[in-house]
Amino acid sequence: MRVRRWALGAWEVLRALGPMVVIEISLCSTDLPSTCRRLGVGCDLDSPAPPATRLAVLPRRTRRAVLGSLAVVSRWPAGDTCLRRCLLIGHRLRGLEPVLRIGVRRDANGEFSAHSWLEFGGRTLDPTASEFAALGSAGG
Repeated sequence: MRVRRWALGAWEVLRALGPMVVIEISLCSTDLPSTCRRLGVGCDLDSPAPPATRLAVLPRRTRRAVLGSLAVVSRWPAGDTCLRRCLLIGHRLRGLEPVLRIGVRRDANGEFSAHSWLEFGGRTLDPTASEFAALGSAGG
């Protein structure tokens, strides 16, 4: 049983490597909306809606794909960023119609930071998403 579990995990890592290369090339050569379209991930950079506060509950069958994706991104030479994580997991779970959101905030010291997260059906995978103001909510 242990060998089978290891083999399934290794298979998920291998399945995530190809899309990760595509993500890296696309991030260097095109804009984010085009990258998202190429990967089958929705991209919401304009919505005035605040970040979702309710957590998404994914089907159990997605667990290995998410864990394999996290394993690849955590060891990726270009860095383990929230954007790369979201794009890879979003691509792997594209059948669930994920939407990439990006937000910004200033901490108590006035330092600016940005963060990306995935939402599925108006629910987030990231419990810290509500700490950020979504890009579209700034108006313009």
